[in-house]
Amino acid sequence: MTLPWPLEELLPHSGQMILIDDAIDTGDGWVEAGVRIAEDCLFYEPGAGIPSWIGIEYMAQTVALFSGIQAKRANQKVRVGFLLGTRRYEAATGYFELGSYLRIFVQEQWNDGKMAIFDCHIEEECRVASARLSVFQPPDLAEFLNGAST
Repeated sequence: MTLPWPLEELLPHSGQMILIDDAIDTGDGWVEAGVRIAEDCLFYEPGAGIPSWIGIEYMAQTVALFSGIQAKRANQKVRVGFLLGTRRYEAATGYFELGSYLRIFVQEQWNDGKMAIFDCHIEEECRVASARLSVFQPPDLAEFLNGAST
């Protein structure tokens, strides 16, 4: 799948903080992204790889990718969101190994326009991590950060 926008336009992150490498595919309520584990990756530990707990951030950025795609398709601005919580994060390994290519899948389960829940998993040859993420996207970030109720 080729999207008409680069990752940098779909994610509210910049520079090295963009941890995902590819938008692989998307459909109704879901998206798939990819990450190459390389020595120049942020959080890479020589001789070990990327700690598997970073998988939560890979999932969160894939949720942000989903949100960015939805915004662009609706001719809206990509907005910042917040990870509220993670339920049942399970990883089959302590580290994602150098040279591996991870595929991150997120499926929207519920959304009320501000908060949403996504079932997520990461695969390499098989499923290596899974979780359920709760996220929040304020309608107006400036108002939210200045203490206005949303």
